[in-house]
This record gives sequence, C-alpha cells and structure tokens, in this order.
Amino acid sequence: MYCQSGGGNGESGAVGLRNLRLWRRVVQLTAAGLMTAPGWWPDNPVWLGTYISSRFCGIALTDPLAALEVAIAGKAVVWPLLWSAVPLILAAAVLGRIFCGWICPLNTAFEIAGSFRRKPQRALAGNWQPYWLLGGFLTASALIGLPVFTLISPIGILSRTIAFGAGFEAVFVVFLVCLELWYSRKAWCKKVCPVGALYGLLSRFRRCRISLDTARCTRCGACYAACGMGVDIGSPGKLAVMNCSNCGDCIAACPEHAVSYQWIKRRKGGAAKHEPFESHSR
Repeated sequence: MYCQSGGGNGESGAVGLRNLRLWRRVVQLTAAGLMTAPGWWPDNPVWLGTYISSRFCGIALTDPLAALEVAIAGKAVVWPLLWSAVPLILAAAVLGRIFCGWICPLNTAFEIAGSFRRKPQRALAGNWQPYWLLGGFLTASALIGLPVFTLISPIGILSRTIAFGAGFEAVFVVFLVCLELWYSRKAWCKKVCPVGALYGLLSRFRRCRISLDTARCTRCGACYAACGMGVDIGSPGKLAVMNCSNCGDCIAACPEHAVSYQWIKRRKGGAAKHEPFESHSR
C-alpha cells in the first residue's frame, strides 16, 4: 500500500494506484491461497496455521482479539501469545484496518459474492454496535472462562475450511455470504464483527489514512457509493475513522483523483491533521 506524505494534491497517488483494486484482489487471493500451502507442502517455510494463529516466515502471529480473549478467560498473561499479536497490533496502529480490507478471507468471500449481484443491495450505515459487542464478548470470556468469540469466529471457520476442508460449521459462513448477496453489503462487518471493531480501536490514530482533496472534490458521491463500509471519507467523526479499512475502493472510484492515501503528520498537541468536508447529500 502506497501513502503520500505531506499535503499533495492526490493526482500522483491516483497514477500510482490506478490498478489498486486489482492489486488488492491479488493480495487477498494470495493470502487465502497461503492457507492451502501446508496441505501440498507440509514443510514449507512460509505459512502454517490459520488467521487465528499462524506462523508466517518463521514469525508467530495471533489474532489480537484471540490473544486478548485467551488472556481474559484464563485470567493470566500468556506472554508468548501476546507477543505474537504485537506485529498485527503495530500494523493496525500505523496502517489502519488493513487486515479487514486486504487480508481477511471472510471479506474476500463477501466481495467475490458481491460481484455476482444483479442489482444494488440496501446500504446499512456503520454504527457503534460492533464495539459494544466486542465489550460483550470480552465480558463473556471473563465470566465463562473461554475465548467465546474465537470459538465461533467465522474468520477462523473459513480459515480452517480453506486449510483443512469443509465441516458442518462452514454452514455459518455460507449463511453470512447469503446475507451479503441478498440483504446488504458487508452487514456482518458493519453491524457485528468484533475483530474489525478491535482493529478499528487500534487504528484510531493511524498514520496512513484516506485523504480528500476538497479543491478537486465535486461531491459526486462516487467514493461513498464504492465504500462497502459506508464511510463518508470527509467525515471528521471517530466512527468514520475507525470503520475505514483503508481498502482504497474510494480512491479507485473517484473520477477527479481527489482521493488518495496520505501519511498524516501530527501537530505538537498530538492531533492528526485531517481536513474534513461537509458531507455530500445522499
């Protein structure tokens, strides 16, 4: 992913990211394909595991929510587990919810399924519900003594299905994909997913963000229509910042090259420079 530094006009970013959707799809499919590697190359040095817990090029990686749930459920700090979540935490803190937009196999399945829609589906706006559910799952883990969401996570289910073959639990994933096709774009991501909510919290002050050049913007609404998460990129609100997955679909959709990735500088007071605009009518 490419980030402009400074306040550029976004055109150079548009040129460099002309095939952004294609590259993102390549990354998504490569990430999904990696999970099949142990099946045909058991001793491969690149990938072993699922998106809940894995080893990539010798580096142990654990889903931050899974690590947090295990620690809370066991009422003990498991340092190796927490350390293995650090790379993903740092990635979110700097680059935002790139796991959601660029890696997550469930999001990939949603987007592939969505490409077969014959007519636009209803657009649900994002809200704080996933963040409340995140708190609920963590509380349940503490009370029950089990990593509640991790046990039923559709991301984990789909990962295991790709890596080891389909089981009965894959029916849950099929149900979510059907919601994507016939109910609303990314309803799970916008209304439920606590994994995305945690990444949203971690990315609240990220340095690489989607930036809007208000001088070029004609308020045509193409960026908003392209966003599966229903984010208005001109909104200064915390929820909009946390829900944005930095997928770049708005960049690819903008006919005026007014949208780009930008490396956000910080003022002395610590606040990020971000120029909002009055939301276009919908």
